[in-house]
Amino acid sequence: MFLGSVPEQNQLAFVKQYFDSHTILMSCFLSLERAESALLVIDLGRSKELHCCIEKRRNSVGKDLFDYARAIWNRIEARDEKIEIDGLRALLQLRKNDASILVFAFDLEGVLNAWVLTDKVIFRKVLDAHRETFLLLIVELLGRVDVNIDRNSSFYMLDSVANANIQVMSPFEFPSGQPSCKNLVESSGSYSHFCERKILEMLFKRLVNPVKDLIKGNKLIIVPDPLLFFAPFSALIDENGSYLSNGYSVQISPSLHTLKCTMEQSFDSNFGFALFVGNPTVGKVSLNGKDVTPADLPNAAEEVKCLSKFFQARPLLGREATKQVVLQLLTRASIIHIAAHGEPTRGEIMLASNSSLTEQCSSVGKPESHLLTQRDILNISVQARLVVLCCCHTGQGEITSEGVIGITRAFLAAGARCVLATLWPISDYATKEFMEKFYGELCQETPVCEALRRTMYFFQTHEKEEYRSSWIWAPFTIYGEDVKFGKDEIEKIREKSHQFFSGFVVV
Repeated sequence: MFLGSVPEQNQLAFVKQYFDSHTILMSCFLSLERAESALLVIDLGRSKELHCCIEKRRNSVGKDLFDYARAIWNRIEARDEKIEIDGLRALLQLRKNDASILVFAFDLEGVLNAWVLTDKVIFRKVLDAHRETFLLLIVELLGRVDVNIDRNSSFYMLDSVANANIQVMSPFEFPSGQPSCKNLVESSGSYSHFCERKILEMLFKRLVNPVKDLIKGNKLIIVPDPLLFFAPFSALIDENGSYLSNGYSVQISPSLHTLKCTMEQSFDSNFGFALFVGNPTVGKVSLNGKDVTPADLPNAAEEVKCLSKFFQARPLLGREATKQVVLQLLTRASIIHIAAHGEPTRGEIMLASNSSLTEQCSSVGKPESHLLTQRDILNISVQARLVVLCCCHTGQGEITSEGVIGITRAFLAAGARCVLATLWPISDYATKEFMEKFYGELCQETPVCEALRRTMYFFQTHEKEEYRSSWIWAPFTIYGEDVKFGKDEIEKIREKSHQFFSGFVVV
């Protein structure tokens, strides 16, 4: 059965319908002490449609959505699960003991299960870690976000950042008989007396501490339970007061099989240019039923001006950064960086209207003329190795068995190998310096995850006290593959950028 021609909304509904069955089967295999089978089963229940999109775009002909699933089930029935897991470990080079994979999954009773993959697979049930507790802690944490000058959509007249995040999380559906998200949010006062640091410590104690002795190396690939995608893993604090990112570079993947699918594909040898988009002039627009005028982001403009020099590219700024032009260029870029306002529920990005650059339009722009949506991205092919979304909320969206349905997932489904996105509003002042440090590391052949870790540490010890706050550096999260750019590859991107933008004119 191939679902490539079925509308994505229908595909998501189809895979979501059967997710609970995977959770039940996971519990059955765990009761039989077949932890590896349980791991493969629950992983098969996640990101099925995303896997289909990646396979479809990586191959000249469509592949059956269930080809991979059939192969896994055959392994399980033959009790050959170890062969599949050994292949994954070899692909990720886990046998070198310099990296670990941590997979989380709640059962239907809300108890957390965890697997650690290094040179072997070890399973642990975390009995004192329940789904409701994590939801309350994460909602409470996100409700504390306070960035004075940011790229947030504060002009939406939402009551608070907390309300925006609760609105994002509310589509998550608990199994029958479990408390609703709304009821849990209303009762979240039970953690309101804790400071932010205490919440980060509690999350570490419940998520990482039970398996800390099993983790090897200095790189941690995390496959969260869908609910945990909003947890700022890099900022979790251990019993010694250290952030998780002090010891590990952190990478997030929606599932093991999507990561495997992406990594098995060879890099495209035909490099494109580097695309930098900053501070689009949006004007007065209609969004979410309200007429709004986004604030100017001068530091976003300065950010992309500075970063584009790393690759001899010409940034698109202000009225030049139209949705039409950006969409045309996305398909040909090897590096994509967008610094703009983000819509708070799905992370969709606000660009300049498609109207003429010289046209002074007094009417209110419609969303389709300026908003870069998930559908827009899914309708194109993205060849970029790295996409950096320096906008607020780009890691947000609806929680499903697919992970988070938002703009980040759309870029991964469209073909991007690695996306750097944000969990909450980011500072327009600090982000410029943050990204300068990050790209400086990247151009020294540092892998993306390690470049982000080093940048985070730089900010944790920053001379400006306000920049040391986790609110400034912790929202940045890597999704997908941990890519790396060699010196010769960077030079090719510079050549392509110089060649393309020297004759590029926005019309």
